[in-house]
Amino acid sequence: MEIKDIKQQLSIGEVASHYGLQLDKHQRVLCPFHPDKTPSLQLYPKTDTYHCFSSNCNAGTGDVIKFIQLIERCSTHEAIMKAKSLLGAGNTMSKIQVSETSPPLSNEADLLERESLMTKVFSYFKKALPASKKAMQYLQGRSIDYGLHDMGYNSGGLHTESKNHHLVNSMVKSGLLKANAVHGYSVWAKECVIFPLRNHENKIVSLYGRSISNNEDQRHFYLTGRSGLYPCYPTSGAIRLILTESVIDAASLLQQAEISTSYEVLALYGTNGLTIEHQQAIIASTKLQEIIFMLDGDEAGKAATIKHSNTLLQLLPRVKITTVALPDGEDINSVLQSHDDSRVLVELIEGRQPVSFYAASENIPTETLTTSALSEGDARLNTANAELLIYDGGVLLIIVLGGIKVTGLDRLRVTLKIEHKQKQLLPLRHHLDLYNHSHTQGLISQVSASYDMSQQVVTAIIAQLTGALEGYRVQRMESLQPKPAAKPELLPVQREAAINYLNAPDLLKRTGVDIGRSGLVGEEVNRMIAYLVYSSRKQHTPLHIMFLGSSGSGKTYLQERVSDLIPAGDKIEITQVTENAFYYFKQDELKHKLLLIEDLDGAETSLYPLRELQSKKRITKTVTLKDNKGNLKTVTVTVDGPVSVSGCTTREKLYEDNANRCLLLYVDASKEQDRRIMEYQTRQSAGMVNYSEEQGIKQLFRNVQQVLQPVRVVNPYAGCIQLPEQIFKPRRTMTLLLSFIETITFYHQYQREVKRDTNGQAYIETTPGDIASAFELLKEVMFSKGDELAKATRIFLEQLKDYLHNNGEDGFTPQQVRKQFRLQPRTVQRYIRELHQYGYIRQVSGYKHRQGFEYVILDGNEYKELTSLIDAQIQSILTTLKSTTPTATVLRQ
Repeated sequence: MEIKDIKQQLSIGEVASHYGLQLDKHQRVLCPFHPDKTPSLQLYPKTDTYHCFSSNCNAGTGDVIKFIQLIERCSTHEAIMKAKSLLGAGNTMSKIQVSETSPPLSNEADLLERESLMTKVFSYFKKALPASKKAMQYLQGRSIDYGLHDMGYNSGGLHTESKNHHLVNSMVKSGLLKANAVHGYSVWAKECVIFPLRNHENKIVSLYGRSISNNEDQRHFYLTGRSGLYPCYPTSGAIRLILTESVIDAASLLQQAEISTSYEVLALYGTNGLTIEHQQAIIASTKLQEIIFMLDGDEAGKAATIKHSNTLLQLLPRVKITTVALPDGEDINSVLQSHDDSRVLVELIEGRQPVSFYAASENIPTETLTTSALSEGDARLNTANAELLIYDGGVLLIIVLGGIKVTGLDRLRVTLKIEHKQKQLLPLRHHLDLYNHSHTQGLISQVSASYDMSQQVVTAIIAQLTGALEGYRVQRMESLQPKPAAKPELLPVQREAAINYLNAPDLLKRTGVDIGRSGLVGEEVNRMIAYLVYSSRKQHTPLHIMFLGSSGSGKTYLQERVSDLIPAGDKIEITQVTENAFYYFKQDELKHKLLLIEDLDGAETSLYPLRELQSKKRITKTVTLKDNKGNLKTVTVTVDGPVSVSGCTTREKLYEDNANRCLLLYVDASKEQDRRIMEYQTRQSAGMVNYSEEQGIKQLFRNVQQVLQPVRVVNPYAGCIQLPEQIFKPRRTMTLLLSFIETITFYHQYQREVKRDTNGQAYIETTPGDIASAFELLKEVMFSKGDELAKATRIFLEQLKDYLHNNGEDGFTPQQVRKQFRLQPRTVQRYIRELHQYGYIRQVSGYKHRQGFEYVILDGNEYKELTSLIDAQIQSILTTLKSTTPTATVLRQ
C-alpha cells in the first residue's frame, strides 16, 4: 500500500480517537505534544491534517503520519507501519478492488517498464475480446459497439501461455498477478472487459476492468497506484467537456458521432472519483469554457455533481458549469439501452441547465456561484496598477504588493496578501519566490491550515496565479521592446497619384520645385542631392551624405526638412549613440534604413561601426557570455545593412575617414540665403504660410517613396565617364559619382523600360540625361573633391580675394580681415594657418605684438583655373555621350 493510499483511507479523527483524544465541537483537542490547558491543536478533517497554534509547541503542521510519529516518538517508517495497523487487514473497498502487491514506482525506469508492459498486455486483451462469446454478449447487452472503442477482455489465461512466461515477474510487480500461498497466481480483473487509462502523453499507464459476470459487488477493478484517465487527457484546446460517472458511460457517449465531434468526454472513477489527476488535466485545458456534469440520476450522482462543481469552481471560477438531468435511477448507459434512437443522449445534453449550488464544503454563497458569475469577463489578473496586481482565485483574493520585476526570468519573487472572500478571517501576507518549491509548499500549507481549505485546491490556485504572472511578465517585456513604425498601406488613390507623379516629364525639375514648396527655403542644389541620397536607401549600395557648415548655419535644419519627406518607418533619428549601440540592433532592424545623426560629435565613439556599415554593409562583434550553467561561451552578434547615413558637423577634417565615404554638402551661408530665410520667418509670423499645402506635398513625397521599389540599374555609358585628374582620392570619388548616377536612374524607374538579362533578372538602364543631371547637381561637390582646402577655408580665401581686388590692395593683416568679415579671432587664425601651410599666402612683414603680421596671396587665379579644368572635363564627357552608342552587354537577352 502506498503512503498516499494510507493518507486517503486513514482520517486524522480516527488517529486522534485511537490515542484517546476528545474533540470539541470546533474539532480542537488538548495538544498531546506540550502542556496544554486550553485546546490549541486544531484538526482539519477535510485535509486530514493538524496544526498547533501554541507558541510553546514545536509540532507545527502535519498529516496523519507525522502525528503518529510525534506521539509515538518513532521513525517515519515505524509511523507508516503503525498507520497500516490502524487501517487493519479487513479495511477493503466493497466496489473497487485494488491490488496492493506491488510497491510504488520509484524512478523513470520503472515508469517506462510499466508503460511497456501495459501496452503489451492490453494488445493481448484487445485480440482476446472478439474471441470471447460471453464478453461480446455482455457488450451487446450494454449497447456498446466494441469496434468503435479501444477495449479488450481478460480471460485470465495470459500468463499460462509459454510465450508470455517472461512477462510473469513484471505482471506480479504491476499487480496484474498475485502469487498464491500454495501454487499458481490470482489474476487481476479476470473475466472483465478492459479499458486502457492514458497519461498526458497519451500512453497507456494503467488499466480498468469491468466485470461481465458480477453486477453487484467487485465489479470495478483498478490497478495499484491508479493513474491515467479514460479515454485520454482533454486537449489543450477543449472548449466543452462532459464528465461522466463511469468508464462505460463515457464509452456510451463516445460512440455517438454527434457528441464526440462537439464535446470532449472524460470519465470519473465513481461519485468520489474526481482525483487530483482529473483536476490537473482539466486545468491544463486553457481554452475551456464549459464543464458539463452528466452523472447518474440518483441521490449519490446529484450530490457528487454539487460537490465536484464546487471543487472545479474554485479552480476555474470563469468556466461555466452545467448539469444534464438524467431520468431518476438511470445512468447514461441504461438510457442508451432503453431507447432505440441514440439521439436521446444528444437531446438530453442540449437541455442541460446551470448547476444549482447550495452551501457546500467551502461555504460559498449561492449568488457567488451562479453561472452569471462565471460568464466571460475580464481576466482574473487585474493589471490596471502595475504596483498592485489583483488576482481573483475564486475563493481566494490574492494581491501582489509591489508588482513583479520584469528582469530575472529565473525567479518570480512576490509579496502576497491573501484574503478568503467568504470567511471573516485576517489576511495572510507572505514574501516568497514562486519558482522555489519549498517556498510554495510552505505557502500552500499555511493557507490550507489557516482557511481550512483543501491543499489540492490551494495548489491549483497558486499554480494558476504563477501562470498568470508569467503571462503578464511576458506581455510587459514585449511592450518594453521598441516596435518598428508600421508602414501604412497606401490607398489606391494615393498609390495612383504617386505613380503619376513619377511618370510625369521633368521629374527632377518638378521634384526640386516641390521640395521648396514643402517649406524648405533656398539650398536648391543641396536639397535635391540630399533627397536623392535619402531615396538611395532602398538600393543595394546606398549613398551617404554629410552636411558641413559653421554653427548656426542651418545644417540640422536642412537635414530635418529633407528627411520629413521620408516615411517615418524608413528612418532612425539619432542624437547621441554609444560605441556598442549599433551592435544591439536586431539583425535586420537597420536594413535599408536612413540613419539621421543630428551631430557627429554625439556619435564620435561609434564612427568605426558606422564606417563598416557604410562600406561592408554589415557589422559583427564577438563577445563572451555565460550560459545558465556558468560556462563561458563566445557569441557573434551580427547586424546587417545596407543603410544610408546622413550627419551634420562643423569639423570636416576630424571626420575625414567618414567624409571620404560621403557626398559633402556645404550649406549656403551667404547673405542672400539669410535674407530668404528671414523673409520666410516673417511670412510665418504674419500667418501667410499655407501649412496645409506644405503638409500635402510632404505626404505626396512620402507616398512616392513607398511606391519606389528596389531595382538593378545598369549604366551602359559608364566607360565614357572619367574623373578630372585634379580630383583627390579618385577611387572613392568615382564610386560616389557612379552610385549617384544610378540613384537618378532609380528615381526615374517608372519612366524606364524594364529589361531582363539571360537569367531572367529585371534591370533598367541609365540614359545620357541621367548622367548630365548628375554632373549638373554634383558640380560643386566635384570642385570640392578637387580642392585640397576645406570648403570653409576656400570660401574665406575667395571672399578675401574679392575684398583685396575691390579695394586695390595687395596685402592684409588678420586684424583687418577679422573686422571686415566679422569673424572670431580663433576662426581667422585657423584659416590663416591652413592657407599658410598649403602655400596659398605668404608672410611679408609685420610684428607679432604690434599691428600683427602682413600676408599676401600668392596666386589669385588658381581656383578659377581648377574649376575651369573640371568644368571643361565634364562638358567633354557630356559631349562624348551625345554621340556614343550604349555599350552592348551580356546582361541583355
